[in-house]
Amino acid sequence: MVAGEIAEHLDVPPANLSFHLKVLTQARLVTVEQQGRFQRYRADIPLMLDLIAYLTEECCSGSPEQCAGLRTASRCAEELLPPLSRSAAKVAR
Repeated sequence: MVAGEIAEHLDVPPANLSFHLKVLTQARLVTVEQQGRFQRYRADIPLMLDLIAYLTEECCSGSPEQCAGLRTASRCAEELLPPLSRSAAKVAR
């Protein structure tokens, strides 16, 4: 999506969006490509899912089952989310 479309869709001021897109690009979670006058941003979905998997496994105090409930708050389809460890999967059900 181009920056203007993202800003409109998220109802975020362009200056704020520019800051966040720059940070996401530096983190390689988003790529940017110049197309004429516009910059087109694309999410690196596999990398984002890897990050979610890491955060779920490592940042939930070593107990990913503590974060299992957060999956229900996600707007992502369950099949797109990375798998939980076996113990966390039992709690999520």
